[in-house]
Amino acid sequence: MVSSTQNQFILFCNEHGIKHYTTTPYTPQQNGVVERRNQMVVEMARCMMKSKGVPAQFWGEAVNSAAYILNRSPTKSLEEKTPYEAWYGRKPSVGHLRVFGSRVHVKTVGSHLKKLSNRSKKMVFFWV
Repeated sequence: MVSSTQNQFILFCNEHGIKHYTTTPYTPQQNGVVERRNQMVVEMARCMMKSKGVPAQFWGEAVNSAAYILNRSPTKSLEEKTPYEAWYGRKPSVGHLRVFGSRVHVKTVGSHLKKLSNRSKKMVFFWV
């Protein structure tokens, strides 16, 4: 039996030209392309964290950075375009990208600083 929420979702997909496919629960082999992409994101995040010695509590930041980078990287499935380029119709800007886990200095501002006070604080950069 189909619920009203399911009916609404089906109508929404039909109205917006979305093809909706279902798979059997707990069978990742039916969704191979997505599973491989998810595995790539996880492996990339793990690699970034291990190479910089980042604690596990920052797992989310590593996954976000990995997905961000992968969306701006060429892929064979899009004929050497990036996912960003396929979606927006233009090449992505990558000049703002920085190395994950780099040491940075964040400027300290305020009237409480003395002439010879430190003007920055050492931190670690996580976002791209």
